[in-house]
Order: sequence, then C-alpha cells, then structure tokens
Amino acid sequence: MEYNPYRALVSEFKNIAVKLTGVGDLQVIKARAGFGYLSIPLHDLIRSRPNLVSEINEGIKGVKTHYLADLRFINGFLNTNVNLTNYGKLVLDSAIGLGPNYGKAPDLKRLNIIVEHTSANPLHPLHIGHCRNMVLGDSLVRLLRFMGHNVSARFYLDDTGIQVMYLALGYSKVRELVRRRIESGQKPDHVMWIIYSVTNAVAEVQRITKALEGKGEEEYRELVKERDEWVGVIADWLNKDKELVNALVESLSGIDVNAEVARMAKAYEDGDEGVKGIVREAVNLVLKGFEETFRLFNVKFDAYDWESEIAVYSGLAKRIIMDLVKAAPSYMEFKDGVYVFRADKAASDLRLWDELKLPKFIPPATLNRSDGTTLYLTRDVAYAVWCLTNCSPDAVVRVIAVEQTHPQAQLRIMLKLLGYDASRIIHYAYEMVNLGDAKMSSRRGQAVTIDGLLDDAVKRVKAIASGRGGLNIDDVAYAVAVGAIRYYFVSVSPSKQIVFDWGRVLDMNQNSGPFIQYTYVRAYSILSKANMEPTQYTVPSSLSQEEGDLILMIGEFPEVLLRVSEDLKLENLVSFINRLALEFNTFYEKYPVINAEPGLREFRLALVKAIKIVLENSMNILGIPVLSRM
Repeated sequence: MEYNPYRALVSEFKNIAVKLTGVGDLQVIKARAGFGYLSIPLHDLIRSRPNLVSEINEGIKGVKTHYLADLRFINGFLNTNVNLTNYGKLVLDSAIGLGPNYGKAPDLKRLNIIVEHTSANPLHPLHIGHCRNMVLGDSLVRLLRFMGHNVSARFYLDDTGIQVMYLALGYSKVRELVRRRIESGQKPDHVMWIIYSVTNAVAEVQRITKALEGKGEEEYRELVKERDEWVGVIADWLNKDKELVNALVESLSGIDVNAEVARMAKAYEDGDEGVKGIVREAVNLVLKGFEETFRLFNVKFDAYDWESEIAVYSGLAKRIIMDLVKAAPSYMEFKDGVYVFRADKAASDLRLWDELKLPKFIPPATLNRSDGTTLYLTRDVAYAVWCLTNCSPDAVVRVIAVEQTHPQAQLRIMLKLLGYDASRIIHYAYEMVNLGDAKMSSRRGQAVTIDGLLDDAVKRVKAIASGRGGLNIDDVAYAVAVGAIRYYFVSVSPSKQIVFDWGRVLDMNQNSGPFIQYTYVRAYSILSKANMEPTQYTVPSSLSQEEGDLILMIGEFPEVLLRVSEDLKLENLVSFINRLALEFNTFYEKYPVINAEPGLREFRLALVKAIKIVLENSMNILGIPVLSRM
C-alpha cells in the first residue's frame, strides 16, 4: 500500500534510468501519445556521450521491472509502459486501504497557513462576485487541510471608513423598524442593504442639489439627470418596503448626511463609545446575515478580524505611517497633512518586481486623509503586519479581486521596507463574474445576491428533477444546487473572467457539479447492489483500455492533489475529476460489473470502489455535497 502509487512508479523508472546512464536526478515526464506512459528525455546527455545510445539499448535487454513494462529508447527518450497487473493491484490496494486518507501526503512539510477570503464589506448581502471569492477561499482551506497543513480561515471585517457610516447612520434612525423586519423572518443583511442603499441615495441627492448652484445650463442638466437616477434608487426601494424607506428618508431629510457620516467616521476611529455602539450593532446584523449564507454552503471561519480593533484602536495603522517615514524617508512625501508613499520609486530603485511578483505599473499610495483618519490601504498593511507578527504563518493567502492588484503590490512593497518577509503574502487574485447585460451596484440596490443565486439554482434543479419519485426532492435539489454553484466557480482559472451560464452550471452530461454527483451516485449504487466489499480480488492480465486508463488515473490522484496544493490551482483538480468521471461512465456503459464473470466481477467492484473514494475525497475538498441517491 502506497500513499502515492504514482511516485512508486516514477521511483522504479528513475532507478532503472540511473543504472542505464549512471546519472541521477533525471526528469520524468508523461510520454507522448503512442510512446508509452512515462518518459525521460536524455538528449543533452547523449550529446556529451555519443556511445550512450548503444549502451542504453543494450542495457534495456537485461532490465527486470515490477511496475513497468516495455522499456524502449526512441529518438532520445527513454519510454515505458506500465505493468497494469502489478501496478493495478498497488493502486487499488492503496486507494481502498487508505479510503478517506487516499491522496494525502504524510511526508509533506506541515505549514502554518492563513487563508483570508470573502471579507465582504458589511453593508449588504453577499453577491455573485463574493460567491467566487467564498468558494475559491473555502476550497483552498479544505484542500490545504486535507494535505495536512495547519490552516486558519479568516474573514477581515472592514468596519471603518465612510461607507460603513452610511449604514450606521441610517440604521440609527430606524432601529425599531429594522428589528421588526428581522423578527418577521427577513434576512438581516437584506434588510440592512435597504438602509445602506437608501442612505447613500439621500446623501447623493443632497450632494448634487448643493452642486447645482451656479452651474451652466449643460452641466446643470447633467447633474439633474444624475440626481434623478438616485431618486430612482429610492423609488425602487419604496416598491419593496414603503414603510421602512419612507421612515428613513423622512428622518434623514433634516440632516447633512455627508457631513454627518464624515463626523461619525472620525469619531469611530477616535473610539467614541456612542458611535462605536451603533456601528457595531449595525455591522453585527449584516454579519449575522452573512453567516446564514455561509451555513448554506458549509463555509466556516476560524476568526472574524475586526479592522477597527487590529488596525485603528491599537494605533497600528498610524504607527505604520511613522515607521515608513523612519525606514524609508526617501520614498515618503508629506503635504497638507497627507502622507504619500512612492511605491513606484521604491519598486524601481530597489528592483523589487521579481522578488515581490509586482505588476509592471505601480502608482504612488496615499496613506491618510487630511483630517488624520487612515485609508483602507494603510489599515490593510496594518492587518498584514498583525498577521505576520501574531499568527507566525508560513504563508498568508489573500483571496482578493484582481482589481486590487495595485494596492496589494503597494502593500508588499511597504512590508518589505518595514523589514517583513513580504514574500509570505500571496495575493490569490480572481477575475470578475460577467453577467452579460446585467449591471451590479450594491449602492444602487442592484446585485445578484448569493441567496438569490442559490434559490434560482434550486428551482432550476427541481424543474429538471420533476417527476422523479422516491427522493426527498427539497434536500436533493438543495445539495445539487450547492454542488453546481461551487463546482462552477472553481472550474475556471481565477485569472479568467467567468461568463455566468446556467447551461454549464447544471450540465448533467459533463464538467459540472451535478455530473460529478451523479457519477458518484452511480458508483455508490453499484457497490450497494453488489452487497459485498471487494476485499479479495486479482487484477486480470488483460484489461480493457478503459480499465487501464482508470487505474492510471486513480494512481495519479495523490500526485495531482500534491501539485494542486503547491500551485493553488484548484481548476486542475476539477479537470482531473471531470476526466475521471467521463472515463468511468464510458467504462460503465460498455462493461458489466455486478454481472461480470467470477474473478472479473471482484476486480471491477474494487475498481469502482477506488473510483468512488477518489470522487468522494475530491468532492469533500471542493465542498460539493455527497449524495447516495439522486
């Protein structure tokens, strides 16, 4: 039994190559189609040792192998096939014997890793963009934990700044109405979204109305058009909750909203207990709504890190600025109370592009406002310093949208100049989700929420499954919907935009969560009907192409997981299990399992059991619900 059968195969091949060439540390690659399974390129060696070709060809004749077969030296490559009888026994014994642990790497160096993900502003429900972040982050947590690393899943809660104050101010005016809405069953983050959006809209109407004074006709007309759009936002919310919106607009009408939120932002950073109480109350209500959504997708966090506590009240964000002044004075500029860090100049002078994996263009970074309050970037640097100092991580993986590439680069440069190991901060960037013609603006009340997305998915799954009896359709539809959404968001490389397509999300024939779930259920059903554990089996000397390919794929699974965990490329695991599922379904359609002749029956049941294990372990890593019926 081996934790990584593929490595055993490679090890035997390398040992043979060492005996044939006298050289160690040779590279093993997959052979080209038609030339075997594995290959070792020897071109450079042959150029320096012309006689090596004849030596290898002669040496191959006396080589004895266990897992390998048909060694050949062709066009500078040492190629080999696999003895599927011997290797198949190793693969199946390993997968079945290890079960839920198959794919783990016990000899892997255990790392302390922070994965910070989702970290949505606590102003409104999580939307479809956050869904990609959430699924990627949670899948990374699951993968790294499966591989044995010590992982802390963290949510960075941005509770400071102007936008949060819009929420807090509006909430303070209609607390009782909000309480009644939540008690009646409305989800807290959805109720608070109304507060945030309407308060923002009132502030914009006030701002534009002031700006109209003294404007020329054309500019006046454009401003009125913009104001009408914000009035339209309020009108849209009125159609959804007339009582709450009317009460909110009326209570804000006598207040200079923009001036008040600016005052509150400063007071909150200064620790004013009254402002602090209302902000925390509002943010916690939104967070309660977030947690309801997380539970639907079985996403869990080890900690919620409040920005105000870590970066502001501790004084860390402001100390960061002063520490930069001391550590890198030639890259700091100061004017009218505002500090600017010349990240562009630092990157150029110190040649940090390769070391810190920086983009080609780096803009300067403003670190504070003239009133002394800090900006998001400075507080973000403080959080990174806090993580590195207090959590002692080997790596901090930050799942943050690609739009934040420049701020994250500025952050790493500042950490470097402050004396921290900035290479431990990994920006796991992801592209946006494209909804076609639909536009999203949470401030304007326009967004596809995760809750709405899941509800839509459940309805679509139920429509597909209508008429199928014997199932708890609600539970199954929910599990399939969650699996479909999670699979879809990890199936595409984070570096690529996703064009959301329900046809792909719910494709029952290939490359989807439902397809993987259905394939698992098929394997489960076969084993259940057989009513026997495949403990005694022999791998036949002659196998079908499909059986051989399945054995090779099952053997590769631990190696695939190892590479995915090192490269953090979840899409490669998705691609692997899709290919495995396609190959298994082809095999099932062509060959009997339960009704196969004795001997062959036991082997095929063992093969199915191993496939079921690989699929289940992969589904658990990706957070796809495992079903026994579908």
